[in-house]
Amino acid sequence: MADSLDFALRVVESVAFSLHSILGITEPCTGCLRRSFKDNGAMPEWFWPVAGFLLGVVAFANFSGNDKVVLGAQAYIATFHMGAVFYHLRLGHHPAVGLAPGVFVLFAIIVTALRVNLLVALLENVVCAGAAAFLCWILVTPPLKEEESHFLI
Repeated sequence: MADSLDFALRVVESVAFSLHSILGITEPCTGCLRRSFKDNGAMPEWFWPVAGFLLGVVAFANFSGNDKVVLGAQAYIATFHMGAVFYHLRLGHHPAVGLAPGVFVLFAIIVTALRVNLLVALLENVVCAGAAAFLCWILVTPPLKEEESHFLI
């Protein structure tokens, strides 16, 4: 049962990441992510293509025969998607928007717990959340508050 759940979750992750990889890599040409998220330049221009490339690598690495590679992929998944939760919060989006990427954090915790144990999975997630919060603080430019924006005119 654990092996089939592990495999099913990794299939769901990798299918989603393959699609999001294409969106990220093509973002400079399409602008679909920035428009969908009402990003308004909050992320550096290079972020989406790099993130798209890395999601493609993770989608592939998720099926490695090496447990360490799969666990590394799960750590990236947890960090990236916790970062997505923080990104939406920093941009002032409704907190419910964070539920979608939060599902993948949960999947990463489950896969890690099935392969190691729950304590390691939870500790890994705390470390990944810390890394994600730090990267979000560095990479995401929050929108200006209305009282700040009048100084730019």
